[in-house]
Amino acid sequence: MRAHVFGLFGAVALTACGSESGVPSMPSPSGEAVGAPSDVDTPSPPSSPAKPAPAAKLGAPYPIVLLHGMAGFESLELGPVETSYFSGVAEDLAEHGEDVYLTVAPPYETSEVRAGVVAKQLDEILARTGKAKVNLIGHSQGGLDARVLASAHGLAYGDRIASVTTVATPHRGTKIADLALGLIDYVPKKQLDDVVGAVLTLVQRTAYDLETDSNLRGQVGLLTEKYMAEVFNPKYVDARGVVYRSYAGRTNRQSGKGTCDDAAYPNEPRKVDRVTPALLPTAVYLEEVEGQVNDGLVPVESAKWGTFEQCVPADHMKEVGLLGEETSFDHRQFFRDIVARLRESGL
Repeated sequence: MRAHVFGLFGAVALTACGSESGVPSMPSPSGEAVGAPSDVDTPSPPSSPAKPAPAAKLGAPYPIVLLHGMAGFESLELGPVETSYFSGVAEDLAEHGEDVYLTVAPPYETSEVRAGVVAKQLDEILARTGKAKVNLIGHSQGGLDARVLASAHGLAYGDRIASVTTVATPHRGTKIADLALGLIDYVPKKQLDDVVGAVLTLVQRTAYDLETDSNLRGQVGLLTEKYMAEVFNPKYVDARGVVYRSYAGRTNRQSGKGTCDDAAYPNEPRKVDRVTPALLPTAVYLEEVEGQVNDGLVPVESAKWGTFEQCVPADHMKEVGLLGEETSFDHRQFFRDIVARLRESGL
């Protein structure tokens, strides 16, 4: 099997082109319109051959499609290191016999815009593979993009999606977005500056960008608790027939006891994660100020959607391998487990 990458502008949209079929009546030599003579037998035109029935779509196992999060393009520059989003995941899954695809969405846009771009790539994947459906796995905002794609009030792709699996997706928002937009005023300025600075560094933008770029502000606004509760979740309800599953990360040595105990798979509280320094200000804020077990950006409670599968000891970057091999958390094995559980369910 091979891993495939679909470019933002390279995805092929499959469209059907039609033409006008009406033909003007031809006049007779006398100038009168030619009618159908009643006393002359005219031969019937030869019948057209019957069109072949469209090929039946293939069933499970369905292709795996990975959707990246905010700022995640084909690669990210993290200080002196350049790494790809879903680092090595697609290649690893392909080596284990999976048909896997990486989609590319605008890095700084709302989920509605991003989902529209990804939809064209899904069309091509379905056409290329002949499969009836795909399995979507989205990290962070990629999970929200997947929900927009599937929902009847979004792009209504539910009949072409077997499952939506989200990893550290802020389904109920995150206070980090509220902080970035200045919606919280009870935080000391030093801590506020540290948190906002950490977020902007991670997404490779500046405070000026956040103030002036309407697309970026709209994207961050999407991730606030108020917007998710009052707008996004009521609108983009789950699609009928689609399986929804979710995973969350926990870091800063949080065990997850209590918060992670309702997962389908054991939490393993003795396995803890030391937070990446870049995420320390945000992890500490969510834990100490808001009282939330989190992965440095997304609280565990916010990441739960559909069947809550598991908490994993990893921060937001380690979940997809954005720190390369500098961590004990095996993100490739994590994604192998996600896919294996889908296969066990007949997807």
